[in-house]
Amino acid sequence: MPAALGEGAAGARAMTLERLEALYREHFDYVFSSARRLGVRREEVDDIVQETFLRIHRLAGGEEPENMRAWIFAVLLRVVQHYHRAQRRRSSEAGERLEALEAPSNDPESRAQSNEDVRMLEAILDKLDPSKRAVLVLADLEEKTILEIAQILGLNANTAASRLRAARDELAEAIARYQARDQWRLR
Repeated sequence: MPAALGEGAAGARAMTLERLEALYREHFDYVFSSARRLGVRREEVDDIVQETFLRIHRLAGGEEPENMRAWIFAVLLRVVQHYHRAQRRRSSEAGERLEALEAPSNDPESRAQSNEDVRMLEAILDKLDPSKRAVLVLADLEEKTILEIAQILGLNANTAASRLRAARDELAEAIARYQARDQWRLR
């Protein structure tokens, strides 16, 4: 990543508004869906996306990073981390849930089960440490390699691998607990 693109450095040349608009059009859907995957509530995701692109405009200099999408994710991650810290300060209530995604099926029973599965997964992910969640999202949803994840998050590759392993272990344990709870209810 060029030095001009670092979080604390101001670029020698500012990004043009035309370039920012092109980046916005090209990467809006990616930033929006990534923000949701990182736990931003639906009603606040537009603000996070806007802040991300404002920060991109402020940070970008004349040179572009080798992997623009990875750099954008890194900027988004910092915005989301700030959002989560601010949210914790504003509210002591834990466990706000994301809206359940509607299943494509018209069958009410399968839609209800799918919505319950989504709610369960969101509840589990909400309890996951943000650093582990970011690694899990990058690996399993963005299909990034450990080396790419380490570069995006500014981590050692071993640290990224360790966090991913721990996140997957916590996810598997939590799913097993939910399934055991559901089996007990059905008896």
